[in-house]
Amino acid sequence: MKIPFTRIIFASVLLLAAATTKAQQDPHYSQFMYNKLLFNAGYAGATDGKICVSLLNRNQWVGFGGKTVNNLAQGDPPTNLVGSINTSIGKGQRIGLGATIVNDELGFEQTLVIRGALSYRQPIGSGGNLAFGIGVGQMQRSLDGAKLSANEPDDPKIPKGLVSGTALDLDFGLYYTQANLLGLVDNFYAGFSATHLNQNQIKYDYPGGSTIIDSKLHYYFMTGADYDLGGGLVLNPNILIKKDPGKIQADLNCMAIFNQSVRAGLTWRPMDAVVFLAGYEFPRGVPGLFAGYSYDLTTTRILNYSSGSHEIVLRYCFGVKIPPRDPKPLRSRYTPRFM
Repeated sequence: MKIPFTRIIFASVLLLAAATTKAQQDPHYSQFMYNKLLFNAGYAGATDGKICVSLLNRNQWVGFGGKTVNNLAQGDPPTNLVGSINTSIGKGQRIGLGATIVNDELGFEQTLVIRGALSYRQPIGSGGNLAFGIGVGQMQRSLDGAKLSANEPDDPKIPKGLVSGTALDLDFGLYYTQANLLGLVDNFYAGFSATHLNQNQIKYDYPGGSTIIDSKLHYYFMTGADYDLGGGLVLNPNILIKKDPGKIQADLNCMAIFNQSVRAGLTWRPMDAVVFLAGYEFPRGVPGLFAGYSYDLTTTRILNYSSGSHEIVLRYCFGVKIPPRDPKPLRSRYTPRFM
């Protein structure tokens, strides 16, 4: 029973390795398997009836940029700070609610996205669920033009000061889960989603000109499952494919889980990096708490200028118990009939 599943994963790796991989407009995250709500609104509420809160901090290409050369600032490398919360409500826990906030800084530009997500989960077959989700949010971009140096001093496309703008941002996602798939794997999931559906435009207005920043439509496909090897060891492969109109990037990951607590794994991001991951799920003391860390070893020329990328994630899932209401106490009543 192990051979067919191994062949499926091997075939997927060969297929994805053949794709051209490049950087994208949206930031990427090495620990994507713990932050699915960021790019798939259908994931909202897939929390087994609990409330899950996540925090993530990513520092990419540490040491790259951030200096001043010939009196010109190079700009800081990409950094991301992410927070999210989601849960399920309603009869049968079919309605999912979620919210995310993303602060992305790249060079002299900052992007802030605040988004809410709503999903509906429909049972399919035995142990399967398919969720449909939409995300609605606001995107704010700002650019410090005072730190830019134009080849032509009067270039109308380059602002001379701080500029900013906002726009509506829309997402859509499908998320399918199956408790046991064909007797081969447990906790199987697959999702397809699209971000920036409305392809919003943010306009920077400033004296002497204006600049329009477009948000391109992005597509995401992800899948993964648990494969029990026995003896307290579980393999957890995960695949994420990201695509904008002209670029494809793939993350091929496999995690090993020991005694449902200790996690360690590797991710290969072709033409970009090899990622080392580790994490720990606290079974005692603070149940529901997970802490993870990843280190990206860059495989491009950026390695000559950067020591790599670091990412830390914290996730806490907890349930809320509503105590039953006590019945009204019985009170003694006296009537003339029984006096």
